[in-house]
Amino acid sequence: MKTLKIMKRLLISFVIMLLTLVIIMNIPIISINHQSSTDDYSNWMSETLDNDDRAVNVTMLGAHDAFSTDINIFSKVDTLSASDIMTGTTGVLIKGFSVRQSVTQTAAPEELLKNGIRYFDARLSYDGEKWMTTHNYLSTDFTDLVPEIVSFLDDNPGEFLILDFQHIHGVDYTNDSDYNLFIDMLEETGLYDYSYISTTKPLMTVTYGDLTNNGTKSKVIIIDKFEKSDKETFHYESSIRSNWANSDNFDDVITFLEDEHMSIMASSYSGNFIVMQAVTTMNMSSTGIINSFKTWSLIEKAEQFNTYLLEYEQLDMLLTTMPILMVDYANSAPFVDDVMTIIIEANQ
Repeated sequence: MKTLKIMKRLLISFVIMLLTLVIIMNIPIISINHQSSTDDYSNWMSETLDNDDRAVNVTMLGAHDAFSTDINIFSKVDTLSASDIMTGTTGVLIKGFSVRQSVTQTAAPEELLKNGIRYFDARLSYDGEKWMTTHNYLSTDFTDLVPEIVSFLDDNPGEFLILDFQHIHGVDYTNDSDYNLFIDMLEETGLYDYSYISTTKPLMTVTYGDLTNNGTKSKVIIIDKFEKSDKETFHYESSIRSNWANSDNFDDVITFLEDEHMSIMASSYSGNFIVMQAVTTMNMSSTGIINSFKTWSLIEKAEQFNTYLLEYEQLDMLLTTMPILMVDYANSAPFVDDVMTIIIEANQ
């Protein structure tokens, strides 16, 4: 009887511990010490760049998964892109944890633009009606975000943006009708009016002056993966290089970027935009999961890595070959002020 009571207590203790772990795992708070920058770099391009500067050589700050800000515990799983572990019963049990590993930015487009970000890694899921921004979970209808972008372009002549639609789930890239639906969306939101037409000039020869009419207008370079011969947006494969370390280890990411730098230096690769993917990624392994708990959320980890990156002595060297510095938590303070100082100096 005594042994039975002990076993019962142990079982109850185990169940309590398991429930406590599940509760802790699912706390949806993204960041405990969130600090956004209040610095205003709305006009840094018009104040810094010369008309003959080639667009592909412009050093700029980029936001990884730029439109994931509104993902929360109530967000729906993106069934078109999320991994199986995020669906079903398992997905429910770890949802808070997964959400914390899916939010990469904390600011809306208006704030990111004000903080100097000019490259946006955009990911969409199209369900036949809405173009939802996504990163494992559905975030926001992209068409609801466009007015902020258009307003910025209107208010700040002389700036240009890159919207890199790296993934559009739910479409067939080889289908002309799907491409036309994408273009229709850009036209209906007014974004297409600011698009620089890809057939105007070869990308490698496009200058800041070409894009902005010598600093008097603002433009958007739209990149996507649609396979259409006469498309007016830029094709991903022929316009941009954006390789990924896929590691949660800071040193491994830096080593990857150093190798990428050497590879670019040793090749004839030029004339396109080149992205430095200075981001860490949670790995679905025992070590990766443990490491993710150490830093609580991807945002907290990004804050640490961004500081680590700024302390890296060869960052200037990497920027010479990979001038688009793409990071998570791009608007964090004091990161923005420090990195924008580096970016502006690099362009001068």
